[in-house]
Amino acid sequence: MYEPQTILDAIDDHTWPIMIGFTLAMMLQNVAMVTAVVMTRREGWISIPLPCTFLWFAHDLGVVVRFDTWFNTYDHWFLKLFWVGLVTAFLLELVFLAQALRVGRKEYLPNGSQRQWGALLFGGAALFVLCWEYQKTIWDDPLYQALAATTLYALPLAVVPLILRRRSAISQSPVIYACFAAMIPLWWGVTAGAYGDAFRTWQYLSSGVVAFAGLVGVAVWVSRLRADRGAPAPRLDDLGASAS
Repeated sequence: MYEPQTILDAIDDHTWPIMIGFTLAMMLQNVAMVTAVVMTRREGWISIPLPCTFLWFAHDLGVVVRFDTWFNTYDHWFLKLFWVGLVTAFLLELVFLAQALRVGRKEYLPNGSQRQWGALLFGGAALFVLCWEYQKTIWDDPLYQALAATTLYALPLAVVPLILRRRSAISQSPVIYACFAAMIPLWWGVTAGAYGDAFRTWQYLSSGVVAFAGLVGVAVWVSRLRADRGAPAPRLDDLGASAS
């Protein structure tokens, strides 16, 4: 998709706009993720949909374990800071998984044991990692600057079915999706504005527009659901009936 040196040169040539845009985006991401942790702790149901947690975990783990690539192979200041930022996200994703282990069985495996649920949860995470690493051999994104868009685009696709299945906005907050929506113009603005033609295709730009619209729509929807109905607990018999 791009030559790594092209991106690194662009970063050196547009340091302040890129740093400001990415710093604001990372701050918004942390607010959204911490809010999700708080909502799960407060209301007792998984906040971020499991497919997104698995996807984010696989993506960020790939960055974190490639320490040598960023600090020795490329030895570029931006990639080192990028690694530090992704470590923070990765640690929060570990919290997501720990919370899912604690509260998720009643929703996803009500008739199974906690040990079975743990095996299912962490087995799913492992399968996502394997799938992601395989796809990484196909995708031409050596610096992880393009694939981050997929992690944002997937969120509204996953949370809408979750809320519809639950028939409740429990453990959801409009703050989560408003923050992720606000990340879109920052991330796409920096990458499309500074990184060159590889980030200016109609597919890439359209995915940003759709992700932004979807996240804004989810934020408004969650806000209205909680204002009108509060956050009633999903009925497990309804969940079972909808799955049968």
